[in-house]
Amino acid sequence: MKFKHLMSMAASLALMSGGAVAVAQVPIGNGGNPGIVVAGSQSYSQLPEKARSFIEKHFKDGVRTCEKYFAKGKYEVELSNGIDLEFDSDGNILEVDAPGKMMLPASVVKDMLPQKAYERLAKDGFASMVESVEFNRGKVYEVELSIPGPDTYVFDINGVFLAVED
Repeated sequence: MKFKHLMSMAASLALMSGGAVAVAQVPIGNGGNPGIVVAGSQSYSQLPEKARSFIEKHFKDGVRTCEKYFAKGKYEVELSNGIDLEFDSDGNILEVDAPGKMMLPASVVKDMLPQKAYERLAKDGFASMVESVEFNRGKVYEVELSIPGPDTYVFDINGVFLAVED
């Protein structure tokens, strides 16, 4: 009799622990949904007007992808030629990055930078050798050049030259 009782307890224990494992595998909280969406594909037409105007003014290659990052309040656009652009939620250009050894059109560089910064690049002979321009944290412009050695010019928001970085 003790043996049957012992086996019954063992079987009950096995069922309970197996059940606990099964319960532990069921998502809890929001019913298994992924949660808040942090990014997603956007239609080009959903970009802010200012961003679309910038793209249409400078690039005729067409858009490959368009993503909106909700938490950051930013849009990222990749063109058919591989150039990546980043805009804020108002459509202001924050970054343009050309792939590989491709250079950005001088008109893009001139449009993104304060006049004083563009003039410095032109004076130094680098206006047509720009691989990327980034408006970094709303404080400085970082311009990456296709040159050997230190290759990043840094300007303040007024276009005043600050430094050359590696």
